[in-house]
Amino acid sequence: MILPSACYKKAYYLVLLNSYQSHMGKKSNCKKDKVKRDYTHYFTYDFLTALDNWQKGWRENQDRRREIADDLVVQCKSLPGKFKHVNVPCYRKRFLTGSEAVSIILKEGLVEGVTSWTTKSEYAKKFKDLLRVNTSFTMLFKHTPKKDEVILNINALWENEDFKKAAYKFKEEYPDKAQALFHFKATQYEVILKSILTHKEIEDIVGISSSFSDICDMANIPEEEREEFSKRYTADKVAIPIEMHFFAGTNAAKRSVKRTMAEMKTIIDNANRDGIPIIWPEVSIHKDDLRHVND
Repeated sequence: MILPSACYKKAYYLVLLNSYQSHMGKKSNCKKDKVKRDYTHYFTYDFLTALDNWQKGWRENQDRRREIADDLVVQCKSLPGKFKHVNVPCYRKRFLTGSEAVSIILKEGLVEGVTSWTTKSEYAKKFKDLLRVNTSFTMLFKHTPKKDEVILNINALWENEDFKKAAYKFKEEYPDKAQALFHFKATQYEVILKSILTHKEIEDIVGISSSFSDICDMANIPEEEREEFSKRYTADKVAIPIEMHFFAGTNAAKRSVKRTMAEMKTIIDNANRDGIPIIWPEVSIHKDDLRHVND
């Protein structure tokens, strides 16, 4: 059957239009996928998004940290080894509860999963506060990572021209998703590690300065003059507080840990001798943190 001329032309144009739209749709999808994925072979849209999410943080929501860590670990697997290597010690400041400190001092360590460290000890000390509500201790840890512990060396990324080109292109196309990435860059000297905190790697501990009486003793201030001195000191608006929190130093921290372990051993030995059970507080290790460390 031969179609009338008008019907034939209409059918022909419909076929031509469908073919064109189909072709343009495929072309459009390919272009969108290219913009989204192909900055370089390694530095993809997904990798840069995962890194920005990590640096954006999680506001102490540990479930959110694990979710972000899962994604980042996956995105880092295909990176060359030069971005997952560090040959200097790394530092991490950690606010600890009493049970967490027991895990570090008496047991095999505290499993943290994937966490941020820095290659600069002074940066770690100054990061955030010296104390945190609902914790008992603040400690600085020093660790030289093994090859399989390094997830990502952010310092190494920003030394690489290919990464910088990809990052700037990503920022140009997705500025809202690159804010944390460009806010921090390499200014935190950050290395992302699989982390287990142990007592052997305690580098420093936050302590409290001497009391008023101790300071007076060191300065040889007579007892009868101390009350007046205290009043004048209190009234001085620019006076430094008598009791201050500060990092005690590596030697003092090592002595403190050694003394604490000796005292705990004495307590345990006496309890065992007298048949008295000691139940130390337990820290619940999240399965995802344990999985990351064991992978």
